[in-house]
Amino acid sequence: MKRACLVLWCAICALLAQVPLWAQLPVPPVKPIIGARMPALSPDGKRIAFVYRGDVWIAPATGGQATPLTRHVEMDAFPLFSPDGRWIAFSSLRNGNWDIFVVPADGGEVRQLTYHANSEIAYGWSPDGKYLLFSSVRDTTNNTLFALDVRTLRFKKLTEDYASINYPSYSPDGRMVVYGRYGFHWTRPRYVGSAAAQIWLLDLVKNTRRALTSDNRQHLWTKFLPDGKSLVTVTIGEETPSVSKLGTSIGKVVDNPSRTPNLWVFDLEGRGKQLTFFTGGSVRFPTVALRTGDIAFEYEHDLWLLPAGSRNPQKIVLYAAEDEKQNTRRREVLTSGVTEAEPSPDGKFFAFGLRGDIWTVLIDKPKGVAGRSAEIARRLTDWAGDDSDFVWSADGKRLYFTSDREFNTRLYELDIETLQVKSLWNRPEDVTAPRLSPDGKQLGFWVSGSEGGLYVLTLETGETRRLAKVPGPHWYGLGGGQFAWSPDMRWIAFTYRGEDLAWNIWILPATGGDPINVTRLNAYHSQPAWSPDGKYLFFQSDRDGNGLYVLPLKEEPARTVDTDLKYEKPKEKVLVEIDFQDIQRRIRKVVNQNPQADLTVSSEGLILFVSEGDIWSVSYDGKETKRLTTGGGISNLRVSADGKRVFFIRNGELWTMKLEGNNPQEKVTFTADWDRDVRAERKAAFTQFWRSYHRGFYDANFHGRDWEAIRKRYEPLLDAVETREEFATLLQMMVGELEASHSEVSPAPGGNTSPVTPHLGFTFDYSYEGPGIKVGKVPQGAPGSYPQTRIREGEYVLAINGQDVTLDENLWKLINDKQEREFEFLVNSRPSKDGARVVKYRVLSSGEWSDLMYRNRIERLRKYTDEKSGGKIGYVHISGMGFSNQVQFEREVYEQVVGKQAMIIDVRFNGGGNISDTLVDWLERKPHGFYRPRDGVVEPAPSRAWDKPIIVLMNEHSYSNAEMFPYAMRAKGLAKLVGMPTPGYVIWTWGLQLVDGTGARMPQSGVYRLDGTPMENIGEKPDVQVWMSPEDWLAERDPQLDKAIEMLMR
Repeated sequence: MKRACLVLWCAICALLAQVPLWAQLPVPPVKPIIGARMPALSPDGKRIAFVYRGDVWIAPATGGQATPLTRHVEMDAFPLFSPDGRWIAFSSLRNGNWDIFVVPADGGEVRQLTYHANSEIAYGWSPDGKYLLFSSVRDTTNNTLFALDVRTLRFKKLTEDYASINYPSYSPDGRMVVYGRYGFHWTRPRYVGSAAAQIWLLDLVKNTRRALTSDNRQHLWTKFLPDGKSLVTVTIGEETPSVSKLGTSIGKVVDNPSRTPNLWVFDLEGRGKQLTFFTGGSVRFPTVALRTGDIAFEYEHDLWLLPAGSRNPQKIVLYAAEDEKQNTRRREVLTSGVTEAEPSPDGKFFAFGLRGDIWTVLIDKPKGVAGRSAEIARRLTDWAGDDSDFVWSADGKRLYFTSDREFNTRLYELDIETLQVKSLWNRPEDVTAPRLSPDGKQLGFWVSGSEGGLYVLTLETGETRRLAKVPGPHWYGLGGGQFAWSPDMRWIAFTYRGEDLAWNIWILPATGGDPINVTRLNAYHSQPAWSPDGKYLFFQSDRDGNGLYVLPLKEEPARTVDTDLKYEKPKEKVLVEIDFQDIQRRIRKVVNQNPQADLTVSSEGLILFVSEGDIWSVSYDGKETKRLTTGGGISNLRVSADGKRVFFIRNGELWTMKLEGNNPQEKVTFTADWDRDVRAERKAAFTQFWRSYHRGFYDANFHGRDWEAIRKRYEPLLDAVETREEFATLLQMMVGELEASHSEVSPAPGGNTSPVTPHLGFTFDYSYEGPGIKVGKVPQGAPGSYPQTRIREGEYVLAINGQDVTLDENLWKLINDKQEREFEFLVNSRPSKDGARVVKYRVLSSGEWSDLMYRNRIERLRKYTDEKSGGKIGYVHISGMGFSNQVQFEREVYEQVVGKQAMIIDVRFNGGGNISDTLVDWLERKPHGFYRPRDGVVEPAPSRAWDKPIIVLMNEHSYSNAEMFPYAMRAKGLAKLVGMPTPGYVIWTWGLQLVDGTGARMPQSGVYRLDGTPMENIGEKPDVQVWMSPEDWLAERDPQLDKAIEMLMR
């Protein structure tokens, strides 16, 4: 029996051996990863830590299989080996803000080291492994360099500055710290200007600092080499051209190794020598092995290793296999969130936009069980990007829509039955706002670009022709606006912002020709709507106050007050005739109710529009105005062909309303099964970002760069993106290649909520090590400056809310998220609880503390100016260039300058805005006489006129509109400029929201001087250059203000 079983078993095995193993899954091919970032070499140079898909990994420095050290859904980054190689410090967003953590280099438990709400990113260990360096803003408003004791969590201040302190790193002997002072974001490594990061050295023994470089070029991620006598940094040897004079072009830039941000070595006297010679892109995030001097760094898609003594970097080939940390695909059931909607020509279906796709749903559903399936919306498109701006064909069998699926916004045709999509526009220019002609045979739309304008496409032949040349991107208020065919299709009315910057309405023949401005007023005009009888053009305007206006196309037989204007529905084909002679003089206001959107004249002659978020109607003669809905939230108003029903969106839901009786409304319900694919969504957002810049970036030459080639370089890196922050950084790196300001990218909302750290109302004396906290300064206006809640400088705070405190990270754990509360402080004049008193007050928010310190500083400078000038010179600071700053300026300046002989206007540390032109207009008002009431004081005429000397203070922290202001003041002959050159951060910008929620800014208009030179990347230079050192700032000295006072007192 046993032998028989054995024979049978052998036969089965032999048979199985002959069966192909086709049922087994094939082993996936092993591919090197791309997109590894932020390398960190171990001290012996044998291992390398890096960031990939939002986690910290470790691998042999020569390449090979990598192992994850952290696994978290939020971003972990900036790894840093300890000097003994046993620990890796890193920073993470797992608590909502950047905090510092450590993890064993061989893997293990992660420990959190910092807890303040502000960002902390470690860039350097002390040679003995006791401290980690980071910079942040904590008890003062200054940027402060801290050393954190990794065992006790005590932190001490090493230095502080009004400029940022970046990438601090110890020298091998621990006696010095090198750091980058100030600097634009690292994604702009080619920037040249006053805001460029310079190398500074801090002598920890002598407590002195000095600048090693001052060449207006960025120096990034500077670190000591093991000899302690030289430094490695990323910088350039030659400026790359970026901006062009008005009306000219620099052409396309030809790159070379000197222009490319490469590794350079500097000695401690500031003499530099280029170390790597890549062309194009940028070297990023160099790291140095503490003992060997090997250097690793990022370049393009990979990590590279430069062994000590070698001049030939080697690419590090890495392999990393991991499962996804979270689902990238998930199903959602949507019943609202509609962004646009169009009823079908027969009124039976709604086509609507939802999550970037186009859907349809039956409007009037069957009752009972039969209506269940009609509730399910049909998805017509599934591109993860933007399918929108759609319109039905006349027969209701097709939809015409725009999509960015081919890296620009093109026009497509969708067959409703088969879902087949056909491109109607295969050109690189973008298309927007397609509209169907009244006969359904043509599509009109705007086309972007220098040869753009209003185009018409004949659907039968595919032929396109331009009717009106209107260059521009045709969005964000630049280019054309709305347009509408006349009922007989002989004319097209459209809105356009002309050279006077006013939006007027123009009419041109539908076959082409010269457009005629029919509104002719420097005012705003929008929403042209022809009456079906062809007699009138209705529109919205503010030409005589906001409201509904009408333009009679021919002279009327009588004034409206002398006749009853009645609408007669056309029984025959309408012929629209226009008398253009003095046409604008026939315009009259119909009603004061202001159409805000969707102005339409129904086939029954009823005027309908959206105003105040609701639907309004106005009779043809303007004598009856009705509010048809209440509650607001309405958009996309459409009227049925018979004029008896309207369709609209209310708060993201679909609705209809009958135009009869009490106007009954009915919600059109739907259920949309939507599968969200996060990776496809990011690909779509990448496309949206690139094509938005392709269409709208203010310089069509892209600062001399090849924008399409840049896209092709960065697109493969999408595979390395796991987190919101990584995606935003990818876009920031890509757009950073343009070397343009106002192009910042912010991550999509999400993640954990950051803690809130309130301010205690005093600064710390870091020379005291405990117990308790020694009070540094209590500024005027802080709670501790009042008699009832007094805390004096030099006193000791021994406990807060009953718990002992000292200057360590546990302090923040104790007070975090307790804002708006009363704190109890145990205070004494000596570091003992014996005889201590209790002080209670509500602590400050960080914003309240910053505002208090700002107001105190400005008041100090105002008093100083008054005292030093003997009351002859007024001083005003403008902190920003927004409307609230304009109001504050108006209130302060005309009070401060009363009786003064000169004025100082300070725009240092001003982030910009848009009020420069207004302020300059005010300040160039010159007196032409005087006014004096009986027994009153003499007043200049006009009021607030000023014709006395002005000096504008500016510095390298005056941005954007705060650079335009000093330039304009000097160009107008109104002021002299004192301080430092401004950064050249000057472009008009707009916001941009991507489909995944990522936020971005996009420069759309350049700013130029009278001589044609751009202000972008070419900062404004002062008449007298004076620098303020960090020591001046900390000692409350102001040599720039002193120079201004000296000049005005001459």
